[in-house]
Amino acid sequence: MIPSRTIQHYSGVCTDTHNWDNFEHRPGDVFICVPPKSGTTWMQSICGLLIFGDPEAEIAYAEISPWIEFRLSSKSIETRLARLSAQTHQRYIKSHSPLDGVPYFEDCTYLIAHRHPLDVHFSMWHHVQNMNLGHNDHLYTDDTAANFKAFLNNSIENEGLDQPSLELIAHHLKTAGAMAHLPNVHMFHYATMSHDLHDQMQRVAAAIGVSHPPDLFEKLVAKATFKSMKANALLTAPGIAGGLYKDPSAFFNSGKGRKWEGKLNEAQVADYNAKIAKLLSVEDIRYLETGLI
Repeated sequence: MIPSRTIQHYSGVCTDTHNWDNFEHRPGDVFICVPPKSGTTWMQSICGLLIFGDPEAEIAYAEISPWIEFRLSSKSIETRLARLSAQTHQRYIKSHSPLDGVPYFEDCTYLIAHRHPLDVHFSMWHHVQNMNLGHNDHLYTDDTAANFKAFLNNSIENEGLDQPSLELIAHHLKTAGAMAHLPNVHMFHYATMSHDLHDQMQRVAAAIGVSHPPDLFEKLVAKATFKSMKANALLTAPGIAGGLYKDPSAFFNSGKGRKWEGKLNEAQVADYNAKIAKLLSVEDIRYLETGLI
């Protein structure tokens, strides 16, 4: 059954979901709906590799997959929508918004991914340090205790949308979970993708209706590994043309989990556990932190 809902408006420093107002979908469009620093660029590259099917192609897969909601772009939303309309391949579109802020079409595919919130927080800190754009600098200073407190306590309305805050990550999961029963909504997790990329790429391929011979598929998987994407950062990292990063290859930091170990003390971890317990069920926490149902 198609969910009956009103699209929720979200607005932040980077985001304005009103940008969807004049979007015209096509059957087969793929919506990549992932909170910041949770595998968005990875999923964009996976989709691009599968759709174009050429492991040797020098295509900036993230660049041709627009972030419609982005309000800081040097290109107007009209220009970006026109460029998207001109694409003739199967389109794949990026969103960081909770799923209730994204338009739903039953003839499109929705790929959702999540990651352990503490890994998101520290990955975002590293990301901001590497950016030439300073809109989030005040939230990711050298005062790690203050940064972490903001992560735990900021609401979506109070700098918690583009930060991202723990509340945003939890809300994103809940809005996705409310639609996960639909046949065109597919849930993925960063940890599972890291553990078995081959299997997860097979799931993506099946979801978007793409298939390749086994030998070609293996080559596509090899191009989608963290090592390969980091080595080809000038092509794979988003925003390269705009000079967004001090070091493009640093966009891909380590790709590893448990980034908080050695950075948070026992009291901070206890504060995190208490906060997330107020936001999500035990089952949802387990999934968000591990990818296990």
